[in-house]
Amino acid sequence: MHTSIADHCLVDARLDLPTIPPAVLSGIVELGVRAGCDIGSWFAGTGLTVSELLTEDSIKVSFRQAVTVLRRAVAVMPDRPLGMQVGGRDILLSMGMLGVAMRSAATVGEALSIGLELHQASGSLMDIDLEQDGGTAALRLYERQPEPLLLAFLCEEVLCSTTVFVRSVVGADWTPARLELGYEPPSYASRYQSFFRCPVEFRAEYTRMVFPAATLNLPFATRNQPTRAIAVDACRRLIDTGRGEPDVVAVVEALLEQHLRHPLTMAEVAARLHVTERTLRRRLSAADESFSSVRDRVRRRRATALLRESTMPVAAVAHQVGYSDIREFRRAYVRWTGQPPSATRR
Repeated sequence: MHTSIADHCLVDARLDLPTIPPAVLSGIVELGVRAGCDIGSWFAGTGLTVSELLTEDSIKVSFRQAVTVLRRAVAVMPDRPLGMQVGGRDILLSMGMLGVAMRSAATVGEALSIGLELHQASGSLMDIDLEQDGGTAALRLYERQPEPLLLAFLCEEVLCSTTVFVRSVVGADWTPARLELGYEPPSYASRYQSFFRCPVEFRAEYTRMVFPAATLNLPFATRNQPTRAIAVDACRRLIDTGRGEPDVVAVVEALLEQHLRHPLTMAEVAARLHVTERTLRRRLSAADESFSSVRDRVRRRRATALLRESTMPVAAVAHQVGYSDIREFRRAYVRWTGQPPSATRR
């Protein structure tokens, strides 16, 4: 079975859902105003206006709207550390309520757990995972959708805002052990060294911020459990689509997409939806779906997008969609599409 036009339409529909708080867009607009740019032209044809973005507290944008504005902004302000400037702001500007929730945690590790679960509340357009190996830990960044022209900007925004956050609670002297960046060095690469104060490797296989695992245990003087609970609840409501009774298939797809690299079982999805596994199975069946068919569709879409639009090795694509064995991934991909991953890449 080959990937259908309907599959691409479903992917496009999700990219058009207004689910993203506009903190990153607000940051880039601020920089554009300072530079004397024609900000209005960035929003042409997006269905958004600058006035709406800056004055409507409840506004959310879609992934497609956000990247359209950002591409235009980066094009008219080339060779500038825009992502570093947006991410390097005060955490209440760059992270909003998520920053409040994380500052109220007990330790760096607890704060990162909150951030990993709720990072979309800050308007981030990247996905993030925490890796641990012995005495080392790393925040690893993943593109939600391949955007080569924006990769440096999006990575800078996340890495700088994370660094600013950690320094704000454990001390301004904190530095990562090293940065591994999966893109070419920009013209302002020297700024990375002065900001992060650690070794920086470009053209790396992955994009990661590496630090000692002991950092996760550093305590916060700003710990406050009541504030944490209120702020976490506010973040969850912020990233809720607010579209009424959710379609069970869409909700399951969204959960599986958020955890592709560490796949959720049907029981885990049911628990997150506060229903029994039997109820979830029945509701999917009523929609002419099964858990395995939804899971395979989510994996197929993501794998196909990465194979077509990135240069990521096939083994890395397999990892991105939850397969540790590349042979198992190849068999699954042939079952989904009728052709091997290498044919899609060509």
